[in-house]
Amino acid sequence: MAHGRYCDALTWFFLRALKRTGLLSYFNFSVRANIGGHRLRVPIRQGVGTDLLVQDEPWMHPLLRGLLAQFPGTFVDVGVNVGQTLCKLKSIEPQRTYVGFEPNPVCIHYAQELVLRQRYADARIVPTGLADRDGLVHMELHSSSIVDSAATIVSDFRPGFTVFRKFIIPVLRFDTAAHDLGSLSLGIVKIDVEGGERDVLLGMESSIVRDRPAVVLEILPVGKQTPRLPRQEEVEALFARSNYRLHRIGMRDGTLRLEAMTASIGVHDDQRLSNYLALPAERTETVLASLQGAPVHM
Repeated sequence: MAHGRYCDALTWFFLRALKRTGLLSYFNFSVRANIGGHRLRVPIRQGVGTDLLVQDEPWMHPLLRGLLAQFPGTFVDVGVNVGQTLCKLKSIEPQRTYVGFEPNPVCIHYAQELVLRQRYADARIVPTGLADRDGLVHMELHSSSIVDSAATIVSDFRPGFTVFRKFIIPVLRFDTAAHDLGSLSLGIVKIDVEGGERDVLLGMESSIVRDRPAVVLEILPVGKQTPRLPRQEEVEALFARSNYRLHRIGMRDGTLRLEAMTASIGVHDDQRLSNYLALPAERTETVLASLQGAPVHM
C-alpha cells in the first residue's frame, strides 16, 4: 500500500491518470482498499469515492480504537462526506451503532451505497445537516468538487473565496432528529462541518450534558478571518459550562499526542492545529492515560 493511501500504488496511478485526462467522471467501477486492516471494495462513481482512499488523518484510527473501548453507545458522525470516518469505525468495531448526518445529496447517495455494498451493520445515513434550529439554509461549495469537504453553511466563514455552487439544504437540531430516530445514547460524536460546529453543539447540548460522550471535532484556525473568533469562543464556552476539557490532537514520534488546552485556542493560522478532543472532566484523566502515546501507523 502506498504511503498515505489505502490502495496500492498502481491503482492510485490509474485513478490519477483517468482524472488528468478528464475521463474519471464517465466511469463507474470499484477498487480494492485496505482501511485499518479491513479489506473492502470502494465504489468509484463518476469520480466520487477517491477521497475515501486518502489517508488524511492517520491519528484517527488509534484515537477511535481507544475511545470505542471506553465510550459505549451510538457513534454520531456529523459531516459524513463520502464515509471516511464510517469506514474507519467499522474496521475497528463492526457492530457499533452508527448514525451519520450529511446534507449534500451526492454524498448522501454515495454513503448509502457504501453502507449497502459493505453490508455495514446498524449504520444509518440521515439526509440533513445539524444546526441550532430546524429549517432551510444555503450550503456553499468552495471548490469544483461536488463532494467538496470544505463545503459550509456559514456564509461568512471564508469571505472573498469563490463560491462554485450554492444550494438549499435542510438542517435540524440533534434533539429534534434524535426524537424521531428512537432512543439514542451518545457514545462518541465526531463533528467536521467547516465552521458550523458551534451551531451543531448548541443543537445537541442537552444530549451532551445527559450522555457525556467523547467529542472529536475540527475547529479551523481563525487566522485573518476575524468573524470566526466569536464562534470559536462560543464552542469553548459551551464545553466549559458542560464541564468538559478540551485537548488538541497531534502526533509526535509516530505516536498519538493529546495536549490539554490550559488557555483559550486564540488566534493562529496553523492548519495542523485544527483537531480537538473534548472529554467529560470526570473521566479525562483515565481516558487520556489510555490514549496518550498510542502508536500511529502511517
